[in-house]
Amino acid sequence: MRDQVGIDLNGFPLDHEFPDDYGLEEEDECDIEVEPLFEDELANQAAGPKPKRKSKRTKAYTAAEDKLLCECWRDIGQDPKTGAGQKHSTFWTRVHREFHERKKFPPYQFVSTRGWVSISKR
Repeated sequence: MRDQVGIDLNGFPLDHEFPDDYGLEEEDECDIEVEPLFEDELANQAAGPKPKRKSKRTKAYTAAEDKLLCECWRDIGQDPKTGAGQKHSTFWTRVHREFHERKKFPPYQFVSTRGWVSISKR
């Protein structure tokens, strides 16, 4: 039968042999004089030119767009089938759909890519 060896407080057997460099501090493999620090990299990224974002804003409403929008708003708002009992988004979606249907025909005939949010905010 093998002799039982005690265990120290760290869980190592008492007869365990440690290497000569055990407990010594390890040398840093990163030389801060040569390699840039992480903060320096962030500062360089922040200082560099930022890519320009393409603006999503459209041009101002024309008089024809305003007139057509008002007509669509009036027609959808006075619709006796739905009346005033519809949700905000439903109402403006219907106005948007009507606006884009009627813009194709005389007397308007213009090109517009306005969304329902833009129309509702007008």
